[in-house]
Amino acid sequence: MMPDSNLHPRWNFERKPTVKKNCANSLRFIITLTLVLFFGLLQPSGAQSPEHLQSFKISPLEKGEFFLLSKKPAMALKIFQDLWHREPQNSYAVRGIIRSHQALRKLPEAVSLLNGYREEHSQSSSASYGLGFAFYLQGRFEESKKVLNEALSFDRENALALNTLAAVLVELKEYAEALTRVKEAIKIAPNELMFYRNLQMIYAKSGKAGQFEIEYRRLLAEGSLVQAKSYGLVLAQQLRQKSFMLYVDGEIDETIKTLLDMLKLYREINHESGVVVGLFSLAVLYEERGKPDLALKYYREVLKINPQHIQAREKLRSLNPKRD
Repeated sequence: MMPDSNLHPRWNFERKPTVKKNCANSLRFIITLTLVLFFGLLQPSGAQSPEHLQSFKISPLEKGEFFLLSKKPAMALKIFQDLWHREPQNSYAVRGIIRSHQALRKLPEAVSLLNGYREEHSQSSSASYGLGFAFYLQGRFEESKKVLNEALSFDRENALALNTLAAVLVELKEYAEALTRVKEAIKIAPNELMFYRNLQMIYAKSGKAGQFEIEYRRLLAEGSLVQAKSYGLVLAQQLRQKSFMLYVDGEIDETIKTLLDMLKLYREINHESGVVVGLFSLAVLYEERGKPDLALKYYREVLKINPQHIQAREKLRSLNPKRD
């Protein structure tokens, strides 16, 4: 099990092509929509300069994540290091530093850096968390457990340390304790989706794969919509990933069915941006299947929610120029 969303196993897109070129183009477009949903705004392409990126109203953490996704870990590392220098207790900055070193294949350097920092700042929870995270990535689970507990002794509210400790405990097959730790992390940071992904993984590893969805349905029925939304987002994102895989394999009808299930989840949790992405993706796929009436239906639904959706408006005009 991996301790954050960026390290979970992902669908492998490097498979033997089974769809036509126009389908692949549409898939790339759907993936672009996914990135838009992830960041909550339209990002510049990887070819844009860092100066151009500065004009967007995003945080240093988001900028660092952008560069990691753009496969520019050196740029990401600088951003995360600068942030940690300004905010020494920011464990998310340290997480970014570790992930950047991992992408650069320089994890041992990160370990040396954090050990040196801890010599001068012996009670730094963020540095202890980072060292524990690095040990985890290196498979040094007992050492990771020890250092993460130290991080928590300095700051019981370090949710990232609790989450990574849960991941370590799973590797040590201490499932009950792992479940306790990740739920503590969720209590501290109820909107952090990586914690819910790890909760789901713990249930799966401990032979209770359906428990996560059971809890989602219970929360929904109880009207606990804030927490239910986080559960629902994780389930919907998995359906989105499944739809990508099905699409790559040329299973268009199954892709549509999966996207419909995803759309149902997004509607249950009232996640508007997810609903828009689901509707637009379905419209694109129905258009490919030669079903313009259904495509028009979903493009119109997109525009009901977001009248400024340029792509949907252009598609609507091209499919039905006389009426829209």
